[in-house]
Amino acid sequence: MPQRTFSRASPWQAILPLLLNRERYLDIAAEHAIAVSLQSADYRASFEKGEYPKPGWEFAALERAKLHMQALFRGLRQSLFLTLAFASIGLVVAFAFGRVDPFLPLSVGKAVSIVGALFAAWATLFELGGYVRTWDGESLHELLHPVLFKIMFLFGLCAATIGQLW
Repeated sequence: MPQRTFSRASPWQAILPLLLNRERYLDIAAEHAIAVSLQSADYRASFEKGEYPKPGWEFAALERAKLHMQALFRGLRQSLFLTLAFASIGLVVAFAFGRVDPFLPLSVGKAVSIVGALFAAWATLFELGGYVRTWDGESLHELLHPVLFKIMFLFGLCAATIGQLW
């Protein structure tokens, strides 16, 4: 019976399943975890003998991937709420000093710039907030974290720049 092959996932391959099909993402992350472990000479030798991974490996790998995925989303939520909380404080202070008036029209440029600043701040807090680190540093959620940061931050930077130049 031929042995199953395991392949590492790229973060770009996993980002859409993470956002749109979490079950598919968990399958990709579990397979990625086994592929990473096979870099070890000991695990590779056990794999070639048919002794690794043990029967039922999928359950443990899926559970770890699920915990890491939940932590990733928790970090996104917490950083979003913190960003919105401090942005709200800034809005209240600006209102108190008369710089914001609900009866004045908001320009498109300012609105786009505000959205961009919020995305850049959210990305920054997400990056600084930390995440579950593993001993090898090559788990799929660890590879996805900087990709998510870059997407969010660069979108925010682009929107803020467009808003300022509008």
